[in-house]
Amino acid sequence: MTIPPPAGNQTPEQPVAIQPGFEEAAQVFWDKNRRLILMVCAAALLVVIGREGWSYYAAEQEKGVQAEFARAADRPEQLATFAQAHSSHALAGIAWLRIADQRYAAADYRGALENYTKSVAGLKNPALLARARLGVAMSQLFSGDSAAATTSLKAISADAALSKSARAEATYHLTSLAVEAGNQAEVERLVAEIGKIDPAGIWSQRATSLMARKPVGL
Repeated sequence: MTIPPPAGNQTPEQPVAIQPGFEEAAQVFWDKNRRLILMVCAAALLVVIGREGWSYYAAEQEKGVQAEFARAADRPEQLATFAQAHSSHALAGIAWLRIADQRYAAADYRGALENYTKSVAGLKNPALLARARLGVAMSQLFSGDSAAATTSLKAISADAALSKSARAEATYHLTSLAVEAGNQAEVERLVAEIGKIDPAGIWSQRATSLMARKPVGL
């Protein structure tokens, strides 16, 4: 049997250590790092405000550029001024294209060539880019530089990134040149090529009618 010790000799109980709670730890962390936390929050807020402010500014700038382009409309001098002032904007390429079309319609092929060339450098839309490149080729042709025109047309005809219609049109113009040169074998080859590129297109139909024309010199 275990005899309990006398009452006067009992060992006193040791005090239990109390761990600080989460709230107390958070308060201590806040007190130590309050300044740093506030600085980080302020910096994050400035980034958000700056980003939203820039987005708003860019949107307003875009509206202004579009409005300026609309005001220029079909006035070549104003379109040229617009394109020069906003040379890095996508609408600059369209402005040069409009000017080129106007020059071409007026039979100013050298002026058209200059502006089609400028538009090619600024256009990203595949359809408009194809139009501009065809404009370059036809302006070269009507300016009297058939060698350059032939090179340009061949490049368009072979460019798989362009639409079938644009490639077929370029090949059709090459066919016309072959007809004028009296090169029957080349005419037949090119007509067959158009049939491969866009068999159901209008340029294939026109090319077939070219076959019936007797080449010059025969």
